[in-house]
Amino acid sequence: MNEEISVAASYRFARRISRRSGSNFYRSFWLLPRSKRQAMCSLYAFARITDDIGDCDEPTAIRGRWLEWWRQTIAINLINENQPSTIALPEGPIGEEPKWAARLHQQAREILPALRHASTQYQIPSRYLLEIIDGVLADQQKTRFDTYEQLEHYCYLVASAVGLACLHIWEFEEPLPYEAAVDCGLAFQLTNVLRDVVEDAKRGRIYLPRQHYEQHGLCEDDILTLRRDDRLRCLIQDEIERAKRLFDSGWRVWDSVHPDGRPMFSMMWRTYRRLLTRIEEDPTRIAIRRITLSQSDRIGIVSQHFWPPSFRRLPVPPVEVGQSPGHAEPKETTRPSR
Repeated sequence: MNEEISVAASYRFARRISRRSGSNFYRSFWLLPRSKRQAMCSLYAFARITDDIGDCDEPTAIRGRWLEWWRQTIAINLINENQPSTIALPEGPIGEEPKWAARLHQQAREILPALRHASTQYQIPSRYLLEIIDGVLADQQKTRFDTYEQLEHYCYLVASAVGLACLHIWEFEEPLPYEAAVDCGLAFQLTNVLRDVVEDAKRGRIYLPRQHYEQHGLCEDDILTLRRDDRLRCLIQDEIERAKRLFDSGWRVWDSVHPDGRPMFSMMWRTYRRLLTRIEEDPTRIAIRRITLSQSDRIGIVSQHFWPPSFRRLPVPPVEVGQSPGHAEPKETTRPSR
């Protein structure tokens, strides 16, 4: 199929991909007005397709080549300011499984009109979308991090870049505290890293930095086969305190976010912060099971944000802000020019 797809039809395709995911993230889109909800669906569909390429059963080399093709496709269709109305698809890698390649080509044709429309309407810098793909590419190439700075860069690609793109859809007043926006994504992803330590280890991956776990007398084998001891407790507690400071910094975005976007920003911040609290209740429990929010946690957070009177009663800033030891107000920085 090579026929052109209208923007309206493209948004329907993007919404279908988002809805099929079953993600709580998708449900939070309903806190936004229709046009912003559509834009979020296009962004989510793009990220979902990107993740699916990275997570498919093809060999690593093939996944990497198709991610590079996907990156080139996004660049061709989004970077050029004088964009033609048609979607341009570069030639794909040779010798791959035709059905898989054809499906990706069709998905690109289906969601790119909506993604391009949303990117133009909300002035989403294309570099954020390319960085999201770079994060999935990095996952194909690296399964260990020696330093926190390496992990921080990875978290920026897979989480902060997503958050920065979201902020453009939600809209904000200048100057945006750029460092705080980046820190918010780092806080979310570091929480994911702590939640998923065991699952990642089963896949042969360690996201906790070597420099951190070695400080507590742990080695790589200890992370791959976790035991509930004091060394693990101290390591996880240190990471929790680091994440708390990032959450504190990330909340500073609130004052800049347009009122339309504040409910979704608040819901996401409070959801991840609550998850961090659940991990903190027993840091070594991550060695035996994946920590999740209880049903009452989820229902409580949803009801607080979808019922306007309840949302207006939420404390601003949240009660968790400033709970980390040695908390200090981080300096304000502004977003670099686009």
